[in-house]
Amino acid sequence: MSRIMLSKDFFAELLGIIQGKYEATFLSPELSSNLKFLLHRMQQSVRDISHFLDACQQAVEIGRLFYGHEIPTEQVLRELVALADTFIRDYLHTQDLPAGGQKLKEILVGAILELGCVSLGYQDEALRVLKILSETDPLTGLLSREHFQKELDTALEYAKHHNENLNVIWADVDDLKLVNDLYGYAVGDAVLRVVAEVLREVFAPVNGILARTGSNSFGVIVPAKDMYEILALAESFRQAVEQQRPIEEDFGVTVSIGISCYPVHGMAANDLLAAAEMATLKAKRLGKNRIVVLDVNAGTTDLTVVHEKSLILREALQKPEGVIPYFQPIVDVETGNVIGYEILARIQYQGRVLPAAAFAELAEDINMIHSLTEKSLEKALWKISQKDSEHLIFVNCALQEVERDDLVEKFLRMLKDYGIRPDRLVVELTERQAVRDVGKVHIFATHLQNAGMRLALDDFGSGFSSFLYLRQFDCYFVKIEGSLIRDITRSARCKLIVEHIAALLRSLAIEPIAEWVETAEACAILKRFGVNLCQGYYLGKPSPEILD
Repeated sequence: MSRIMLSKDFFAELLGIIQGKYEATFLSPELSSNLKFLLHRMQQSVRDISHFLDACQQAVEIGRLFYGHEIPTEQVLRELVALADTFIRDYLHTQDLPAGGQKLKEILVGAILELGCVSLGYQDEALRVLKILSETDPLTGLLSREHFQKELDTALEYAKHHNENLNVIWADVDDLKLVNDLYGYAVGDAVLRVVAEVLREVFAPVNGILARTGSNSFGVIVPAKDMYEILALAESFRQAVEQQRPIEEDFGVTVSIGISCYPVHGMAANDLLAAAEMATLKAKRLGKNRIVVLDVNAGTTDLTVVHEKSLILREALQKPEGVIPYFQPIVDVETGNVIGYEILARIQYQGRVLPAAAFAELAEDINMIHSLTEKSLEKALWKISQKDSEHLIFVNCALQEVERDDLVEKFLRMLKDYGIRPDRLVVELTERQAVRDVGKVHIFATHLQNAGMRLALDDFGSGFSSFLYLRQFDCYFVKIEGSLIRDITRSARCKLIVEHIAALLRSLAIEPIAEWVETAEACAILKRFGVNLCQGYYLGKPSPEILD
């Protein structure tokens, strides 16, 4: 096997090729051409190419070490991929790169791998082994998501033909992002390897097909087992993971597990995957570290709809016009003046405009709510910057978003980019799930107000912790839960509740806002209670244009 000797001259010439200064002289014409094409793609995406060269050098040194010890080619390549993956992930995490970072990462990992292989003289075997690696997760050695999907299709056909059960288990490592933030990605990777090993110990003996299906998720296909057997296996896996201590003695690892079964949860592979993923999300909502099987008789979850929604949302976030901001006026009913607009995101899909509220809970579950908020707000700020006005701008933030350390800075950057003063932005805390960390919400509220922005509570009277928030935070506005306002004209109880909420807020020097104001009668009652700021179809419908 031939071997190209690497030196400072090699990398100097490599850098020259990258920068387009001159042609390679010592490489074969075919190798030189391939290398230049590969590096040209990278040159279009990465600003500081020296980082890439550092990674190449590390990859080659590790490859050399293994080569000298006659380690099998597959292991050399796996180590190169793992090193490249770790480096690229750390690099992308610290750089302000454009959208499409995952695709860029794949290109870079492939580039480093190919360069390392070629430099070590493995070019004759590279294609064969790269095919193997494309079907395998380099970190854990389990199947990749794509290959897992193919195996599921095959297993499902077999189960249908032989009239057997087929089970899909989906497991998410709980709080892996926290582990990465606290200890670094190397420790997070160690956690994933430990979970993968436990997965093998439990499911390999029953002929389970094992895969790493996402950054913190694993999938298992188990044929010909009834639900009781599968639940027992899943519980063994959950308990075994819980006993692991890959980080430190008092820091355990847990997993949330969802299970689906053919034919109970669907006849198609995508339905089984969606059912298992949705069950995992439900396990997380219920407190994590547990197993959930969706009750198909409950009639509360249409799995096909949920799956389609996730696809629509992902597609919308990738397209420039996929997310559209709508503006609904908030009116002072005493004067008739518009004091501000609430930004309501809409999803544009196949010629239809869909309310983002229908996707909000799902967006939180699949960790896309941040992107949805930022995209709609940025577009809204651009439109508002074209108007000569001082209207307030109301934007919704879920509690999950508030837990981000950089959210206030992101808001400030966007406001600065469009020349809008911070005191015009009102951030509404929207509570769809029970608050997990009041301390983080308090820190966010403090940073927000120190930056000059205002805080509002949304849906007051419906959430888990409305009165707790009033005690903890200095709110500028509070929006009274819409269903109370809607029924204020026909329910004496609702009328009494709204009257006392309004009195409480005024005594705390907080400005109440009524949502879902749909009639002149409701408007008159609210004025009598001292609620002068109102929002609803009676006063103005949401519109893609800013209407005074």
